Amino acid sequence: MAKKLGNKIFSASRYRITATIMGLLALILLGTLLTISLTTYSAIYRNNQRILKVFLDDYIRGNGPRQAPNGTVGTPEDRIVLESAVMYLVEFASDGSVAGVLNDVKPVMSNEALEELASRLISDGKKSGISDRMIYRIASDESSGKTYVVMMDNTLADSSMRTLIMNTVIFGAAALIILFFVSLKASKEIMKPVEEVYQKQKQFISDAGHELKTPISTVNANAELLQREIGNNRWLDNILYENQRMKELVAGLLDLSKTESAEAVLSDVDFSRIVTGGILPFDSVAFEKGFILESDIAQDIHVKGDSNQLGQLVATLLDNAVSHSEKTQNSEDEAGKILVTLSEENKRAVLKVSNPGKEIPPKERERIFERFYRADSSRVLNGHYGLGLAIAKAVATAHDGEIEVACAEGITTFTVSIPVLK
Repeated sequence: MAKKLGNKIFSASRYRITATIMGLLALILLGTLLTISLTTYSAIYRNNQRILKVFLDDYIRGNGPRQAPNGTVGTPEDRIVLESAVMYLVEFASDGSVAGVLNDVKPVMSNEALEELASRLISDGKKSGISDRMIYRIASDESSGKTYVVMMDNTLADSSMRTLIMNTVIFGAAALIILFFVSLKASKEIMKPVEEVYQKQKQFISDAGHELKTPISTVNANAELLQREIGNNRWLDNILYENQRMKELVAGLLDLSKTESAEAVLSDVDFSRIVTGGILPFDSVAFEKGFILESDIAQDIHVKGDSNQLGQLVATLLDNAVSHSEKTQNSEDEAGKILVTLSEENKRAVLKVSNPGKEIPPKERERIFERFYRADSSRVLNGHYGLGLAIAKAVATAHDGEIEVACAEGITTFTVSIPVLK
């Protein structure tokens, strides 16, 4: 199915914006959930500990947990919880023996189990905490030498926290799904003006390129006629040279515009054959510069693509490698070798073109695929105008592929990966 590059670029941008927004919202939701859970659980724990303290103070005073006058201990809210809670108490004498057990209201545990649990809590050395499903508090009466362990069933609080978390997750997930579609729609509207400007820019480049072809041809024809009449002239030579550069620049702009705008006719393409055929024209060019062009091409790698655009991609990368190759301090073999490899990795056709030369700074690697961008050190009149790699990136993107550059030990490697044909 044919796709236009512009639509693919902006569709990818919309999804990136939406993914970014959703990621931020998910982080906010997660942070909110953790904050709510921690603060709520902490508040419940402190409140329950306060209730246990009320119960202990009430018991130690000898009033009994249900007979203290209103307002003598705790708040009315504490009293309500105290009256409705399932409370347990184990009283230890000064010699460590059990002096009494309070297990009268809704007994769930046997007295023996309560005594064993209370003894274990005392041996742990903590004055308060949670053990299994019990929240507990330990206090001592200095006047009598007794130790009291009061416990309260924490099952209801744990169940409430689980319900709170579950509801927050469910409704939060539902809200995120709704926000996803809202964000997708909003990102489309946000990107619409940018997309319109991008399309107008492409149209302008295409129109301007076509309009410039006529005057360029006219200037070239007139200069050649004038040269025949007056003979060689340095001014005419300069006009012809600059006119030829303008012609090549316009041709590059038109190629880029065509690649980005035209609908590619995608079919079963033998990528191995295209790469092999693309290497041959550059073999002699590399040899003239003192380099050997070597290749390692895996056979029968097929992709779904446009054979003309893929051929242009291979030619662009090879032309770039040959043009920027320089002898380095590596071994003689590496210093004079341009290597082209094609292999299949993880269901993708991976094309690598390596050449020796100066390392591209990391900051420039990020911009090297932009239109008209060239490193400062390469701004010489070598017939390149910073459009080749932009065209290569456009071709790779049009084929659902990726292109990247890496530099290591004086070797620059451009890597293109394209999904293989299923």
